[in-house]
Amino acid sequence: MKDFAFESIAQELREQITSGTYPVGCALPSERELSARYDVSVGTVRVALKELVNEGTVDGGRGRPKTVVRVPAPPATFEEFRSFAQWAAQQGRVPGGRTLESQWRISSTSDNELLGVPEGARVLQVGRLRFLDGEIVMLEQTRYPEWLGEIIAQLPADTPSVTALLAERHDVHFSHAEHVFSAEAARQQVAARLEVARGAPLLVHRRVSRDSSGSSLEWSIDRYIAGKVMLTAGSSWHSTPMRWTVPDGHEM
Repeated sequence: MKDFAFESIAQELREQITSGTYPVGCALPSERELSARYDVSVGTVRVALKELVNEGTVDGGRGRPKTVVRVPAPPATFEEFRSFAQWAAQQGRVPGGRTLESQWRISSTSDNELLGVPEGARVLQVGRLRFLDGEIVMLEQTRYPEWLGEIIAQLPADTPSVTALLAERHDVHFSHAEHVFSAEAARQQVAARLEVARGAPLLVHRRVSRDSSGSSLEWSIDRYIAGKVMLTAGSSWHSTPMRWTVPDGHEM
């Protein structure tokens, strides 16, 4: 199995951990044993094991046995954080949406910074309520640069997934995004739209999305009613996808 890439070795080990072949607390075979099993160099095995260490599935330094510390979670997809409709469908839920506003505005300082548009440029602001199985879950407020706003403004108000439609019909692909999560109390207008009490707790997701060239396609603030969705994340001494930050002052 000389062409067995380290990614494939890592994935097979993940599957064996998930199936219980190597349960939590169990040591994996040594690098030499795995090297012989897959007919690859020890270096290739070492890279595969490093993948598992970095993601927090196993622990152990170089030269020491690698011990399983957790069952690997299915990897999250980019669309889980980019498209509410596609995430909901993956959960077996029925997504829905209702457009509350779609209007052109003169760019703010935040638009100039986050969308990379010049002062005085037009941006399209779209506000939508999002539903799961007919129940209000989130208020989505998004701003687009003028060229993309012109496309968005022509889409039907009940379009279930703007992301999918942009990719299929307009060759616009969201490739990268930065995410910040926080909590806040619902202000009067937001509370009325979400049909919750003023001051109710909200989970806030701020996002800037870009295409493959790094150009900004949108910036968005999504406000979720408390208890409707939850986030999960794993971390270890070796690697963590999380970091603390402070408010950036960008509001809509």
